[in-house]
This record gives sequence, C-alpha cells and structure tokens, in this order.
Amino acid sequence: MSKKYLQYDDEQDELLEDELFLNYHRNKPGSGFNHVIVDVVKIYPNAVLVGAIAASKYIRPPIRPRVTYDVDILLSETDFEAFLADDLPEDALKNLEKYFTDSDSVNHSLKHKSTGIYVDFLSTESTPLKKKLIRHILENKKQTTNIFRYGDSKIDIVKPEYLIALKLNRYYKIPRTEKGLCDRLDIIKILKTLIANSISFSLSEVKAFMNKQELNSFKKMYDDVEFEITAEKKLQKKLYRQSMYIIDFEASGLSKESYPIEVAWGDGRHPVTSFLLNPERMNDWTDWDPRSSEFHGIPRDKLIKKGEDPKRVAEIMVKELAGKTLYSDEPRYDNMWKDRLLKDSGYDPGLIRIKNLKYFLDKMIKATSPKMKFTDLLEEFSAKTDIPHRAGADVAWLFEFVAYVRNTVFDFVP
Repeated sequence: MSKKYLQYDDEQDELLEDELFLNYHRNKPGSGFNHVIVDVVKIYPNAVLVGAIAASKYIRPPIRPRVTYDVDILLSETDFEAFLADDLPEDALKNLEKYFTDSDSVNHSLKHKSTGIYVDFLSTESTPLKKKLIRHILENKKQTTNIFRYGDSKIDIVKPEYLIALKLNRYYKIPRTEKGLCDRLDIIKILKTLIANSISFSLSEVKAFMNKQELNSFKKMYDDVEFEITAEKKLQKKLYRQSMYIIDFEASGLSKESYPIEVAWGDGRHPVTSFLLNPERMNDWTDWDPRSSEFHGIPRDKLIKKGEDPKRVAEIMVKELAGKTLYSDEPRYDNMWKDRLLKDSGYDPGLIRIKNLKYFLDKMIKATSPKMKFTDLLEEFSAKTDIPHRAGADVAWLFEFVAYVRNTVFDFVP
C-alpha cells in the first residue's frame, strides 16, 4: 500500500478515501457511507469507526471490500449510556434530529435520513465483543487507531490489527453464523491487502486480548492467504511471460460487406508474417470504401497486381494459427474479417479465435499494479512512437507496446 493511502510517521496514520464506498450510494441523496460517518461525528466527535466499513478502508484493489449495509461505530461508555438514555447536549441533539431518524436504543442504532443507512453503536456493554479489548482501544486511541479524513471531517478508525482481533473474537465465538463468516471474510481481505503490498503489521499488542484458539485460527487464515498470494504471483509472472500471437487486418471498409485486404500475424520472437489479399480471386469481394483507403493507403489495383489468393492465405493461417492464443487490439472487426476470409475459403471460422488484447493487458495491469491504468500506459507509449496503419507494422507496434506494459508492470511487481 503506497503512501497515497497511508502516511507513516510518529503520529496516527492518515487514511484517504477509497473509490468503492465513495460511489456506493452515488445515486442516492447524501452520497452514502462517508456522509453518514461525517454526520455521526457531528453528534459523537470521539467515536471510533469499526466493522466492515473500517475494513473497507484498509482493503485495496484488486481486492474488493465485502458489501455491507450499515456503519459500525464504537462509543465510549459515557457516550453509549447517553445514547441509551437519549441524554445529549443541545448541539448534538439538534444534529441527531437533523441527520437521523429517532434513535432505536433497544437495538443500539440510528437510521440516516438521506441515505437510509443504519448506524449500529457498540461499547464495552455490547456483545459478543471483548470488554477489555474495547476499553483498551478507547483508552489508548493514539496507539490503537488511525485517522480517516473525508473533506474537512475526520474520525478515528481502529488499526487493522485491532480490527482483526475484534473480528477474530466474534468469528471464534460464532464461526458458523452469517456474522461470523462475514468477520472471517473481512479478516482474509485485510490480510490479502497487507501481505500483497508488503505492509508490516503485528498482533503483539493485541495478543494479550486473544486466547490460544483465536491465535490458532488467525495463524491458519494467515498461512492460507500467504500461500494464495504466493501462488497468484507465480501465476501472474507466468502470465506476463506466456507466448502469444497478435493478428491484425486491414480491410476494404467497416460495413458488413467489407472484406480483408491485408493480414499479418506474429509471435513476437520471429519476423511478422504478412500478406496482401487479391479481392478478384474471391466471389462478391467488391466492397470498397474510399475513406478506409485513405486510412490504410493501399490502392485496389495494387491488391490485384501483388495480392495473394485469399484461399491460399486462409490455408496458411489455419495451419499456423488454429488452436493458438491470438490477440487483437480491435477483435470486433478483426474477428469479422477473419470469419469472412475463412468462411469464403471453405474453412470453419471457429478454427481460429481472436481475443481482446486490451482486456488481456488491462487484466495484467490490475493484477499487480492497480493504481496504474491501461489508458495511461497506452497514451504514454503512443506519444513516444508513431502509430502505423498497415497490418504488419501494426502487429510489430503492438508487440512493442506489450513489452512496454510488461516491463512497466514488472517494475512494480514485489
């Protein structure tokens, strides 16, 4: 996790916003969870954020936080008793009435007016949370919490090791219930982010509040996550290095009547194979769009003089490419022209399948460098190189771009 998300110093760490929960209720008035948190602080400025929303602040892409529908807030004993007794200072009471519906002290909750999101309050009297651990968090906020900021507002948010301890305690007590399984899932997702991003953390400060069985449960979760991440990294590196073919077509136009006039493919290790196609050797290959001709710059008479018989090219393609993993930067059109060439040459178009190169590279980038964007890398590379508009040159250019992406991503792979 980069300093964009956590700022390490002698003070409490400061967390910035995460995109998922910022957008979760975008289409509703009040814009969701973070606005609920801001409004809670107006009533209880000393509150501590815990639960699934707190977990979400430590979970980073490509790991997705667990979906939740409420906000868990830890209150001091004094604030909790005042909430139960409906005994609040005048300003706090005005904010309560402004932002929330009447409190449900029996269920220890409030309902946010503009979003409908519930706020559940916890304290030392709440079960199945450990009183000693809760009291330790509240009495030692400097050591047990970070700061979550949203706009001009801020709230203490329990540190991940304390959050894990709280959730581990409930999971151990009720492991087969929905709440217990949700706690386990939150712990695993937090661990995935921390381990995958080499963020050091320690349970040494919270071990005193955990029993032997809880520690054994945590060790098993940690070992499972560590094994999974190691396996994923090996798979990712294999993915980066896997051999691949790239194919590209130039065509007579973009309509359904269009046909390929040039095809090229390569594996990135050998010279690109490229053919011009003679349309006069095929029935009904008469479409010709002058706008496409301006784009690729291939005159029709050149195709007739120097183009190969498309049936012969189709035969070569089937022999060399059937069963191979083929990619294209425009699979919608390249598949259409590939199908036209193979079908009109007497072959099953399904013998050769073309996948989306952009999707493949985007997936590669998100797997290990989620803060990077495919579009940014494409823009950077395009600014450094000239984009050709011939099939052979396009294939070579795309392989250069693939190498650029792989090398850039490798710089960020732990």
